[in-house]
Amino acid sequence: MATRSFQWQIVAKRRWPVASDREITLGEVGGRIWRGKWYVVVAAVAGALIGLLLTVTSETTYAASAKVYLGQATTMVGNLAQTAGTNPLTAATILQGDAIVGAVAKATGLTRSSVNAAVNISVPRAPGTTSGNQPAIASITAKTDSADESVALANAYAAQALAGANSGYAKVTRTLARQIKATRADIATLTAQVSGAGASQGAVVSQLAAQRTNLALTELQLARVQQIEAPAFVSRAKSASSSSSGGNRARTTIIGAVTGLLFGIVVALVLSNTRRRGTATA
Repeated sequence: MATRSFQWQIVAKRRWPVASDREITLGEVGGRIWRGKWYVVVAAVAGALIGLLLTVTSETTYAASAKVYLGQATTMVGNLAQTAGTNPLTAATILQGDAIVGAVAKATGLTRSSVNAAVNISVPRAPGTTSGNQPAIASITAKTDSADESVALANAYAAQALAGANSGYAKVTRTLARQIKATRADIATLTAQVSGAGASQGAVVSQLAAQRTNLALTELQLARVQQIEAPAFVSRAKSASSSSSGGNRARTTIIGAVTGLLFGIVVALVLSNTRRRGTATA
């Protein structure tokens, strides 16, 4: 009987291992980390020192940013229209085209490759939007080894981006302005003809009313275009931030410390597990 009981205990242990053999509690993990706390401390300090050393020894760069509203094309009835130059999905690519880069290089005296390497352009989409027909604001950041050069480059690039965006807008406004001028001239002519029109006075009055309606609609369209479609500077670069500033150094040091901390925790857990296996084997 005793032999059967002993055999049953062996089978039970083999088939139904206890929870402690299959699971590790948070308390056990914390205990392992605490036993290897010096690995964690040393790794965190080492990571912080490496991060600080990188900020001290690396070359200092200066970043300056300018923002440009690229405008928003509309249809004849006032609905937003999608264009490559104002769609947030494609606007950044358009702004990095050869024409703008070449104009910036000429204005600043830099080479095209230097302009491309120093400038970063982003055109973020409005949160929660799915359509490409959204007003686009381009953020232009220039990063060089000179604060003044970064500010000048960011503003020069923004100016060229604005000039490119203005080209299409200017064509629309000129066309509408010419149409308004021509309509006003027709109204003046028809007004002078009303008194001497005789039998055809009714037809002249009808034409005059139609032209006045056309004038009102065209003026309204021009006002809408000037309000919605007009590109403009949002902000110009006035100063540049340094990569070696106190804030950047502190941020890099903290990132290094956190990275070292995580590495130390992994080391502590691995060594604890290795020791545990060695003890179990012995």
